[in-house]
Amino acid sequence: MTSAFAAILGGLKDVIFGRLTLFAICNLVIAVAITGSAATAIIRFAVPLIPDGAGWLSYVSTAGEFAASIAAIIVAIAISPAVSIVVGGFLFDVATERVEKTIGAPQARAVPLREGLANAARIALPALGLNLLAIPLYFIPVVNALTFYTLNGFLMGREYSTIIAARHMSYAEAVALRKRNAGAVFAVGIACSVIPFFAPLVGASAMTRLVQGLRQKR
Repeated sequence: MTSAFAAILGGLKDVIFGRLTLFAICNLVIAVAITGSAATAIIRFAVPLIPDGAGWLSYVSTAGEFAASIAAIIVAIAISPAVSIVVGGFLFDVATERVEKTIGAPQARAVPLREGLANAARIALPALGLNLLAIPLYFIPVVNALTFYTLNGFLMGREYSTIIAARHMSYAEAVALRKRNAGAVFAVGIACSVIPFFAPLVGASAMTRLVQGLRQKR
């Protein structure tokens, strides 16, 4: 678990103060814009559907509009990991390659653009689907945070580690490496889920450091 903690610190340093800062800013701006636009669109669509009322019914109408706005925000939060992953997917392999060079990792195989986009889809689609299914839980205090971080931490850790390890070994070996070190992989995934709009870049750096460390131990 110590190796996971060191990898997370390295990833945060790369994103906040280092070689991935510009990528992280681009990812943040685009992902926030898309997520905010989605929330705004939902509010504009849902609120007009609530009928206006006179007298005491006006309070009911106002409460309905407020509830619709809150629901739109929760939906936006639910889709934010998937949106961030899709946007960051375009930068993930470039960021990973940059970190590998920095830490002196062996030369990885070249990842074609099509494969890079496919990798982003493999992460984003399950994240989107499962987060949408979990929306009812996001209305329950405490349960919402536990569900969000656990679910997205598992998904991000699982896929980031497999994709990065597969740059240096077969897919089957990458999966086996992930399973042998499930705790450390999950810890890095949790760190990514806490900051979803930066997740792909933190994941690229932290998981690269973790995977290379685990390969050296072998």
